[in-house]
Order: sequence, then C-alpha cells, then structure tokens
Amino acid sequence: MVALLSPDRRPQPAGGGIPNRLRRVAPALLLAALLALRPMAGGAAPVQDAARQASEADLRQFIAEHFPHWDRNQDGALDLQEINKAIESPAVQGREAATIVAAYRQHMDESKGGQMRVGREELLALAGDRKFAKQVEGLTKRLAAAERRLFLPSDPDLSSFHQGRVGDCYLLSPIAAAVNRDPQGVRDLIRPAKNGGFEVRFGDGRKVRVAAITDAELLMGAKMDGTHGIWLTVLEKAYGIIRERERTSKKGLPPQSKAAVPYEVIGGGNPCPVIALLTGHQADHVLDKDLPDQKLHELLTRLTRKRRLICCGTEKGKTLPPGVGGGHIYAIFGYDNGRRQVKVFNPWGNTFTPSGAPGLANGYATVHGVFVVPLAEFRKIFKAVRFETGNPARE
Repeated sequence: MVALLSPDRRPQPAGGGIPNRLRRVAPALLLAALLALRPMAGGAAPVQDAARQASEADLRQFIAEHFPHWDRNQDGALDLQEINKAIESPAVQGREAATIVAAYRQHMDESKGGQMRVGREELLALAGDRKFAKQVEGLTKRLAAAERRLFLPSDPDLSSFHQGRVGDCYLLSPIAAAVNRDPQGVRDLIRPAKNGGFEVRFGDGRKVRVAAITDAELLMGAKMDGTHGIWLTVLEKAYGIIRERERTSKKGLPPQSKAAVPYEVIGGGNPCPVIALLTGHQADHVLDKDLPDQKLHELLTRLTRKRRLICCGTEKGKTLPPGVGGGHIYAIFGYDNGRRQVKVFNPWGNTFTPSGAPGLANGYATVHGVFVVPLAEFRKIFKAVRFETGNPARE
C-alpha cells in the first residue's frame, strides 16, 4: 500500500511493475473504498433503537401472556409465595424461568418482612428496563448451556465451586470444607430417588427427599455452567427444606401449610448447625479475642491433624484487605504449623491478584477462592473460628 502512494518508491514485484495509470488512480480508488465502508452518520442509531424497541415489545408481550399463570389468586399482583411457587414449578422453563428469577431478584431487596408484591403493570414496565431485559436474556442463555446431570465424572470439584446470588456462604463453606476433606463422602450424600428427584442422607442421620431441580432453581442457587453437575444445588435445596421445616415448626404451623420452599429462608446463617448436619458431630466456635496467638496455633494444629471441618468469618463493616469480603464465611482447608500459615477458601470461587506485596494492605493471591494468610494477619482479618468437634451431634 505504501508503494501505491509514494512516488519515490517503485518496487518491481515478480510479474511486472504497476502501470502508471493505476498508480495515478489508486489513491482515489482507495479513498472511495474507505468512504463506502464508513457507516452513514446517524444510520446505526435508528437501527439499534428499532431493534431495542422490538425486543422490549416482545418481552412485554411474553410477560403479559405468562402473568395469569403466575398470578394464582388472580389479584393482579405476585406475592412472594406465588413467585416461590413459580420457581418450584417444573412447568416453568427456559425464558419463563429466567423472567421469574429476574423479577425475584429485582424486588427481593425492596421487600420488607417477606411482604414482596409485584403488580402486573410494574412487571410489564420492567420490559423497558435494559438491565432487566439483559438479565433475562443472560439467564435464558445460561439455562440453554446448563448441565443437568447430578454429578460429572470430576465432581465434586472445588475449581468449579461458585456461590450464587443467595447469601448462603455459611452453608457452602462447610460443604466446601467437606469436599476438600473427602470428595467421595460428599458424593455419597446424594442418591437419585426411584420415582424421580433425589434423597439426601446427611451425616447426622437425617434424610431429605428433594424433588427434581427446576430451571428456576438452577438459576437461584450456586452458579451453574457446563463444568459441574447440579449436586450443589440439590444440597442447597435439601437444606432449604430443613430450614423451612424448622421455621414452620417454631411458628406452630403444620409442615404442609406452606408447600413452597422459599429460597429467602436459606440466606444468612451460622455454619455450626451445617457442620453438625454434614458430619454428625457437634460444632463449636472461638472468637479471636479469646485466644492468644499460641492458643490459636495449637487449636488449628489439632483440628487440621484430626481433619475436622473448620470455617472462619469476617466482620461486616470492618476495613479488610482487598479481595476479602466483610460479613462473609470462609472455609479453612489447612494449616501449616511450621510456617504458621492458614489456607483459606472463599466460596465465591474468585481469583484475585494483589497490586503489590501480599498482605493486609494489598490482599492475597487467590486462585479458585483459595489463598494463604499468615496466622498473625489471619487474627486481624477473621473474627471467629467455627469447627467440628469429636462429640456426637445432639438429637
């Protein structure tokens, strides 16, 4: 191209030189070609606007068609129980499941005391919200690519372990610790049921029957993709059933009075009951302020040698190293008592690279949620340690 535009250079490639008349017209031809390739000013925006409007109209029509099926009492609005019913319905699939989950996420933070209510017109108006529409589209694509088997050959695999939008780090961290200790043991917890669904047999002897996982439930729980089966979602749902039973029992309600297992009951909790559920052993805890360095060192040495499940938590609102979240529960995968280093796992399954030397100021190199913290710094980051004891769980 330079040879065509510069009269001072006249290369003679094999096959002969460039005719003079071509050299004279080539710049004009090149300019014309570039102008032809350039989009007309203002031409792209109307096309994009038209496509967006068509997409909004399509989503609005889709919601209008399906809303009567979601609105069980036909009062023109969806309450939390109706949304939970839709989430648990096997008939709600694909784009419909994506829409109901997106609506749940949109309004759950705005609800107070579980009194969420979404009117028909309000939901139709969301079709014009680009963020909402993109979320529905993204969730629909995730479902299309989802793995539906219970376990892949490599499961349970911590490299594909990722907490979803439900705030159940207190549940997933003990599960991750159990996977780290004995993957096959976690695999043995879940068995396909003869008539469909699954049976989960926990370490404390409790058995929970879990119905087949719906499309919406796949989107609600731990992050799903094609790298792992649905085993973690099954465990989340099984624990949700246990929690709902406990909640209705405390309120004096019969178990059948609320058929839906609401996902909001899973959010937030204490890892100690989960440790007891998984292992059949009681769980205990210590606060960092109650243990000097040497005592904490001895405790972690003893627990890791006995291969106990261990978790630790951060305080909400406290200034923490970059990459470390507050108000969050982590698993402890090991302790190097020679170097006094704690191997920690974040159920987010995140990756983080410090901007400088690893430590309190810059954070710690994290791969698939795993990072290493010196014991002295561990004490400044984590508020409490919760762990499995050797005593049988109370009935």
